[in-house]
Amino acid sequence: MSTPTLLLVDDDRFVRSLLKDAIQESGLEVRLLEASDGQEGLEVAARERPAVMLLDLFMPRRSGLEVLAAIKDSSPDTRVLIISSMDAEPVVAQAMSAGAVGFVGKPFHPLEIALAVRQALAH
Repeated sequence: MSTPTLLLVDDDRFVRSLLKDAIQESGLEVRLLEASDGQEGLEVAARERPAVMLLDLFMPRRSGLEVLAAIKDSSPDTRVLIISSMDAEPVVAQAMSAGAVGFVGKPFHPLEIALAVRQALAH
């Protein structure tokens, strides 16, 4: 079985670093890729077909919801986890109804990220 690919899409380099550290320290055997905005996330996803995408909602060039919709059309097997500080109930409901498999609010605990990724990989 090949190593699953995880794509981290967030315009904040520090958040991407925290996500990367959380995943690496959890012991998950994954290949990590990064993208710094929604458009780059779509380009990397088209090329790499990640198993799981961790996706911020508010980014330049393409919003997380726009990326989520495009990913569900182009790569329906990619499981998308939303990672956002905007964790109000309507936003979470909108993301989940658009096809996200999970939602983790910022600030997050590294164990939350590891658990959400494990669940998405098992989904």
